[in-house]
Amino acid sequence: MDLKGIVNITGKPGLYKVLSTTKGGFIVEALDGTGKRSVIPGTSKVAALDDISVYTSEDQEALKDIFRRMKAENTDLSDLDIAKADNAAIIARFETLVPNYDREQVYVSDMRKLMKWYVMLAPMLDFEAADKAAADAEAAAKA
Repeated sequence: MDLKGIVNITGKPGLYKVLSTTKGGFIVEALDGTGKRSVIPGTSKVAALDDISVYTSEDQEALKDIFRRMKAENTDLSDLDIAKADNAAIIARFETLVPNYDREQVYVSDMRKLMKWYVMLAPMLDFEAADKAAADAEAAAKA
């Protein structure tokens, strides 16, 4: 799985996979292991992880690129209690993950959220399969 179809819904904890769209919103499934499905009204604020970027000193870095790098480096955040750690510990760890982040535009709350998302998604992320599927689709389109 890659980040396509994974969303964060304002006011609801955790991450969700969009299963379908309806006339008035979305049908989503919780990625917290419960598999609970919900209907989310179209008026809800929904952020697709595939579209999220982190401000850097040069420009922006896509969240999928950060997660791809973290997965390739076998980043392990299990030694850090993300919810209870003090801000200095969160900032120090985030600097190892995204060393060139914009210190004025990226808040500690954003850092915590990004790390929580990675911990939740790391076992499910498979960028190699997604890359292969994209390459196969591109090859089929050229043929």
